[in-house]
Amino acid sequence: MNNIKENVAKCWCSRLSKLMKERKYTQKTFLKEYKEKYGGGTQANISRWLRVGSKIENGKTIGFPSYETMLNLANFFEVSVGYLTGETDYESFEMEKTCKFMALEEETVKAIKGITSGESVDHFGKYEAREYAAVFKYLVTASSFPIFIKKAREYADNVYRQKHPISHMDRAAEKIGKDLLDLAFQCIDYQCISDDEYGEIDDFKENNVEPTEELLEAICWLNKARDDDYVEEGIREQNVKLSEYELQKIYFEVIKELVISVGLK
Repeated sequence: MNNIKENVAKCWCSRLSKLMKERKYTQKTFLKEYKEKYGGGTQANISRWLRVGSKIENGKTIGFPSYETMLNLANFFEVSVGYLTGETDYESFEMEKTCKFMALEEETVKAIKGITSGESVDHFGKYEAREYAAVFKYLVTASSFPIFIKKAREYADNVYRQKHPISHMDRAAEKIGKDLLDLAFQCIDYQCISDDEYGEIDDFKENNVEPTEELLEAICWLNKARDDDYVEEGIREQNVKLSEYELQKIYFEVIKELVISVGLK
C-alpha cells in the first residue's frame, strides 16, 4: 500500500512539474495566474504541491492538497485529476475517448488538433483555423488518401529492411563452431582445381590446410550466404526505389484531389 501511495505521489509531482515547464511557468508566474483565477494560494502552497510525498523535518510526509484544490489544478492545466495522479495516461477524459474512438495515440491527436487549430502552423495560424481544418478534412477524406497511407507504410518498411537487413552470413556462422568458422573464413576463396593453362591449383595444399569434409561444408555455407546477402541487398535497394516512386505518384494524386475539392467548395 505504501508503495502505491509513493508511486501516486511521484506521478503527481512529475506531471505537475511537467505541465508547468511545458507552459513555461515559474512558481511565481504560476502563483499569480492561479490566484487570479481561484482567488487563493501562496508560494508555500505551490512548494508543497510540487513536493507531495517528500519527508519534512518533523518526520511527516507532505500530503496531497484537498480534492477541491486538485480539481482547480487539473482545471487550470486543462487535464483530469486522474492524469495528475497516474490513474490514466490521457490528459483528459475527452482525449481518452477521442484516442480510443480513432485508434490513435494521444500525441497524434494533439498533432491533428495543432493543425486544425492553426497553432502548429505559424504564429498567426489561429486566424486561419477554419481554412486549415477544411484543408485537413479534404485531405483525409480524399479517396486516394488511404492508398497514400498504405504506400507510406510500405516505403517505411522497405527502408527499415534496407537499414536492418537479415544477414545470411551471420545465420551461417551460427551453424559453425568458432574455431572452424575462423578457418572457413580464411579459406572461403580457396580453390582446388586442375586448369589446362595453369595446371593444378590447390590453395589448401599451398597453405598447409587439410580440406576436411566439415571444413568444405562450412565454406559452402559461407559462400552461399555471401551470395544470398549480395542478391538480397540488390532486391532491398530496388524495393526502396520502387516504393519511393509509388509513394510520390500517389502523393501527387492526393494533392490533385485536394486542390479540386478545395476549389469546388
